[in-house]
Amino acid sequence: MSVHTGGFTFGLPPSLGRAPVRELAREFADVLFGAGFATVIPYSSYQALEQGLLDGEVDAAWGPPIVCAQIERNAGTVVLRAIRDGAASYRSVLICRQHDPLEVESMGREGARRPRAVWVDERSMGGFLLPRRYLHNLGIDPTVAFSEQRILGSYDDCFAEVLDGKADITASYTGRHGAGYVELCGKSAYLLRIIAFTEECPNDGVVLAPQLSANRREAIENGLRQVVTTPASHKILCAMLDVDGFDRPPAGSYAPLVGLLNQGSGS
Repeated sequence: MSVHTGGFTFGLPPSLGRAPVRELAREFADVLFGAGFATVIPYSSYQALEQGLLDGEVDAAWGPPIVCAQIERNAGTVVLRAIRDGAASYRSVLICRQHDPLEVESMGREGARRPRAVWVDERSMGGFLLPRRYLHNLGIDPTVAFSEQRILGSYDDCFAEVLDGKADITASYTGRHGAGYVELCGKSAYLLRIIAFTEECPNDGVVLAPQLSANRREAIENGLRQVVTTPASHKILCAMLDVDGFDRPPAGSYAPLVGLLNQGSGS
């Protein structure tokens, strides 16, 4: 475990929208300096970010839901939860090409067509875990229902494969404002259609490392509170994270999501 004697450290996941994460790290450093953070570290994967929190390499991080869940399960705390379009949660949608007759209800049946699936990342809620749980709850085994499954690493790549006919089905995050694929695909969005909606999960959030001392935890929380209650810094932070604001989630809001990792492990 590394021990920081100076300012606090903040971790970022590998992607926040389309902007390069290292460029965003510099911008985050400017905003978070007032909260006592001296260093912002970008990570190459969700797992690396999670491990950085568990090892004490970073004191806090902007965590995707599954990272928040793993850290919360290990006695960490999610101190800020994103609010987007007035909601603290989002869901996933399964999508295929507009004129493909594919329907979820027929998947996995004997003699049924076995479409080709592409997913974002095995720890992506919207791009893998939520749709896999949806199928599991319907009694659909992805290893039976799909003729092939591939992990592509980004929503853009997944949508492109479906649009190009190289895959038949993928998943996208969606909120009250609309499905993520509509924004990312632009004019090509009308060539896709939604065939199922999953249940919801909490939005991303700011999560604190489990092993923080009480004094460091209190100092970080006070600093973050100052950032989000100061209009100028609040506006910048919201724009950078593509959120409308933040709330404090009830304790234990994320930990139940850990069970999705077990359901998603079979491919």
